Amino acid sequence: MDVKMSDAVKETVGKRGLKEPDVQDVVNTAESAKKKAVNKSGKVLAKKVINNVTIYADYNVERGILKSHANLNSAYSHRMALGKIVNATEGSDWTCANCNEQIKLGTVEMSYIGVSRNGPALVCPKCGDSWVEEYLATKTIAVAEGLFEKKKA
Repeated sequence: MDVKMSDAVKETVGKRGLKEPDVQDVVNTAESAKKKAVNKSGKVLAKKVINNVTIYADYNVERGILKSHANLNSAYSHRMALGKIVNATEGSDWTCANCNEQIKLGTVEMSYIGVSRNGPALVCPKCGDSWVEEYLATKTIAVAEGLFEKKKA
């Protein structure tokens, strides 16, 4: 699937140190394997681990008569490894495309350079998949990764 992005989104992707082909790979993998979260408005959140970095693509699919494409809204990443679901509380506006279950707000095990903590995520209790939202990855998790790296040094 072709991924289209505005100049502003391209700039954000570049500033975050992401490569456009990697973001394209995230979208293509999500679309072919149905490993993605979809909200009620049709927004898609997909992820893929590439070289120990989890890369996320936030996009909408525009279906055409002959061909469809993805309009990328944003892309972001984190280096923390997401582990098992610790809990799943209230429901969300998201559905897991893999198993067609409602995604819950919850907590997952997160680990990075030997340090493990529990953190918030969108979780699918049925298939065990989880996603970190952009504001958490670009703010809270980025700070935590920096602190863990500093402590390790």
